[in-house]
Amino acid sequence: MIDADLKRIERSTYLSVADSGLWDLLLASIVAMFAIAPLLSVYLGDFWSSAVFIPVFAAVLVMIRVVQARVIRPRVGTVDFARPRRQRLVTLSVIMLVVNVIALVVGLVVSTRAPVVDGDIVPVGMSLALLVCFSLGAYLLEIPRVFVYGLLLAVAPLVGEALFRRGYASHHGFPVVFGVCATVILVCGIVRFSRFLPPPSTDDQPVPESADE
Repeated sequence: MIDADLKRIERSTYLSVADSGLWDLLLASIVAMFAIAPLLSVYLGDFWSSAVFIPVFAAVLVMIRVVQARVIRPRVGTVDFARPRRQRLVTLSVIMLVVNVIALVVGLVVSTRAPVVDGDIVPVGMSLALLVCFSLGAYLLEIPRVFVYGLLLAVAPLVGEALFRRGYASHHGFPVVFGVCATVILVCGIVRFSRFLPPPSTDDQPVPESADE
């Protein structure tokens, strides 16, 4: 019984730090890049249309760190997670590093417009990669909402390609589908963070005067 209580307390504390909604905002900014970069590529080219988002990611990351230091940490204090939790986070970091390297290689191949990437390989491959990555992330982070994000993002390339082939959207539908995904993730992050914030204090509200006075 004591072990179960300790595990519940540890998980609750972990979620207070890792699932405050702030990282959803960073994810939303990354997803937004897939929606906006294709539109910018007409004017800036494929490389710079994505590179211009680096300062945006940096600004969002700095904002997250500041909010964590001034809002999250004063509420939950300094947390030192158990060894299994740290191993999960390290495993997730390694997986994301490998995925990012693979994504970089695939992006370079796609940018060359090689014949091997013609047809349905790109949208299907992208959908499978997103689904696998977010499923692993949801399992290792123990945040079910991440799996829902994975399903949403996995469907996005397929829907975007279908819209593009029917003439309803440009740039393979990325601006539409990933724009919707970024908006959904952003709203979820804001809602999650607003629930994390403490309720307004009533100590400073004026006390109503008595009717007898």
